Amino acid sequence: MKDITFILPTLNQIYNYLVEIATEIKKRNLKIDSIVGISRGGLIPARFLSDLLLIPDIKIISAGFYAGPNIRMEKPIIHSSIPEDEVKNRNILLVDDVADTGETLEAVRRHLIDKGARNVYTAVIYVKPWNKAKIDFYSQETDAWIIFPWEFIETAQQLFKIESWEKFRKEVGSNKDLLNILNKFLEEK
Repeated sequence: MKDITFILPTLNQIYNYLVEIATEIKKRNLKIDSIVGISRGGLIPARFLSDLLLIPDIKIISAGFYAGPNIRMEKPIIHSSIPEDEVKNRNILLVDDVADTGETLEAVRRHLIDKGARNVYTAVIYVKPWNKAKIDFYSQETDAWIIFPWEFIETAQQLFKIESWEKFRKEVGSNKDLLNILNKFLEEK
């Protein structure tokens, strides 16, 4: 496995990034009827954007590309769907945490358009430099592996199994709160 660089944004940083995104959306005066969060990474950002934009209608769609850190499936899989009558003729803000290749966002966007959505705007916190999707709103660009607060233990557990564990542990070691969480929820390697 190639060497992985990790970043571990805090919930406060993420919230501030989402405030930036919401501000940009408001500046464009877009009429958004519904927010669709891509499960699982887009769930928390979708809820925050719902609050910031005062859009109470949130829907969830399950789609994914990764089976673990840097372990990518061949194509994104959409596991669940939203009924057509909840999409047809609506302006949708599609939300995820990161646009890596952009293929998951594009697959879900096409899925929503095929169900009759009028417009589908995309919003993510992070964009990777190699992303190929059209992202309407984002805050940060990075080539690092992002470990979000809502997936910290899950990612650490997966990293136990690969050579990146020690590097990850060193980075976390400077953050006593995260180190305490690791010690509480995972057995020492």
